Amino acid sequence: MAGPVATKAQTIQKLWSLVNGRKVPPAPEVVIHDPAAQQAHDLDDPFFDAKVRARMAGVIAATGNRKCKNSF
Repeated sequence: MAGPVATKAQTIQKLWSLVNGRKVPPAPEVVIHDPAAQQAHDLDDPFFDAKVRARMAGVIAATGNRKCKNSF
């Protein structure tokens, strides 16, 4: 659902297109919303970057595999 500013902007765009005789492009059918993208991020968090998370996952998996092999 669009907010009040977006709704007003669409209304103004439609009215302006009627005055100019231009056709308004249709709105996209699918809108992807990511609420986490709008939240504040802790830039000091070492796991903020996806590449860092992937590397750490590899380190944790390798450590787990090494401990399992040595325990037998």
